[in-house]
Amino acid sequence: MWDKIYGEDDSFFGDAPSHFALTCYAHMKNNNVKKVLELACGHGRDSLFFASKGLDVSALDLSSEGIEIARKGATERGLTINLKIHDAHYGIPYENNEFDAVYSHMFFSMHFTHEELIFLFSEVRRVLRPGGLHFFSVRSDKDKFYGKGRQVADGVYDVNGFELRFFSKKDIIDLMRGFNVDEILEDVEDPASLYLVFCLKT
Repeated sequence: MWDKIYGEDDSFFGDAPSHFALTCYAHMKNNNVKKVLELACGHGRDSLFFASKGLDVSALDLSSEGIEIARKGATERGLTINLKIHDAHYGIPYENNEFDAVYSHMFFSMHFTHEELIFLFSEVRRVLRPGGLHFFSVRSDKDKFYGKGRQVADGVYDVNGFELRFFSKKDIIDLMRGFNVDEILEDVEDPASLYLVFCLKT
């Protein structure tokens, strides 16, 4: 699906970095983050922003089209990003304690089972250095599409062809094994209502 979307629109989410990326970068700067991994980078707008700030950026996405657009964007800007086509269902293909921060924007709101989410969070923790930062956003239970559309699994709804998982704050806290939550903020990125989560590896 995402190959088709990016093939038809190479800036589907816009060219500017997300508001969440801007917020997270301020945290990264204050915590001396040097090496960051983005999960589900899409066509690369946030990874490109982080790289433009001098960070050592690695990025994964399932879509070959998205990765190619991100690679082209990096080349045009004279930036270096370690980009990989990868299905996160198989884990995160990096060494233990490799990153200062792991970032994702709405990645965990894709159609993962609860067991898959537990696995993915354990993988994030594995690749983070001790005290490393985990930034992620998810669609919230205050979203106008929550409970709408066809329910395909517990907490997951088909909304206009996109299978989306919506989270309560309790859902988020339940996934925080091995992490301390710094804060959970509410935000709106039209049309999505989000929880923005800032936590660190214990």
